[in-house]
Amino acid sequence: MPLFSDNILIGLDIGSSSIKMAEIRHSKKGLELVTFGSASHNVDLEGHWDSQKLRKLAIIIDDIMTSNKFTGVRTVFSVRSKDVYVTTMDFDASWDKKRIQGEIERQAPYFLPLPPDEMRLSWKQIPMDSASTQYSDKQRISIKALPDSVIDNSKNLLEHINLDGIIIENQTESQIRSLLSADTGNTILIDIGDTQTTFNMIVNGALRSSSHINIGSGQITKDLAASLGVENDTAEYFKRDLHLINLMQLPKPILDFLKVLKVELVSFVNLNKKIGQPSNKIVVTGGGIMIPGFSEFFENFELPIYFGNALRQVIVTDDFLPIITPINNQFAAAIGLALWEG
Repeated sequence: MPLFSDNILIGLDIGSSSIKMAEIRHSKKGLELVTFGSASHNVDLEGHWDSQKLRKLAIIIDDIMTSNKFTGVRTVFSVRSKDVYVTTMDFDASWDKKRIQGEIERQAPYFLPLPPDEMRLSWKQIPMDSASTQYSDKQRISIKALPDSVIDNSKNLLEHINLDGIIIENQTESQIRSLLSADTGNTILIDIGDTQTTFNMIVNGALRSSSHINIGSGQITKDLAASLGVENDTAEYFKRDLHLINLMQLPKPILDFLKVLKVELVSFVNLNKKIGQPSNKIVVTGGGIMIPGFSEFFENFELPIYFGNALRQVIVTDDFLPIITPINNQFAAAIGLALWEG
């Protein structure tokens, strides 16, 4: 993107149960949020997206753009973090790129979730931070792999909508851009979604590794609906309308979810300690941060925990500010995508 050009970019974030979009103008004045919008969906995103799925998604996207007066065309498209394999490996400091490439290809069948010929694999060397001095005789490599089927789905969808796709990007990378730009040190970024929760280790603003658990805030809604004998919509309203006085008053489905989340978080923190990546802080994002009792439950956790702010770099008009501020974390990926500068 040319320096100081007046360009508009759309961030298109398709999650497991909703689609979120943000439009940002890149200009001399800065980065301005032009418009945004979201809608729920019930499309199964697993596997191949056939013509029926593509049509449903295209209709929802078109409706979001029309009702919220999107004007841009150039679009950065997200890939769900669960669909991207991310890891790091250490190699002898004397190895050149050719030898590293050969070793990664040799080991790929053992660490990739799919056969190597069904995934796009890339890697790059990452700077060694002070916390990793014990590996000073090594060079650390970041490895990312994306299934061909996911790339094909994204390309096919873009053919069904009137948008110009620039690039597809890991959802987590876009969240880092909006929430942790210029961040230093070791940060754990937790994304609490509707159907899953992702733990990411971020070192000096770069994604090092990710771990996923198949439980999200939507599970609370389902469990509440079952225990109360009501529909999911009613249970969701009940969940969000709770006015917490103390943790003892939390419904069991919420408390059970928070307990699982804490166990997984402790495990992720300890794992990164063992490999020389102790965390300085934790940043939480996603719609799940609105879970009643979250702050109180993690109040005495071993690391400081903060809620992310996806608007930290963005100019927001007075009209939008009271609307987007309470839900900005739900748009962290969409905003981060629209902040992409190439």
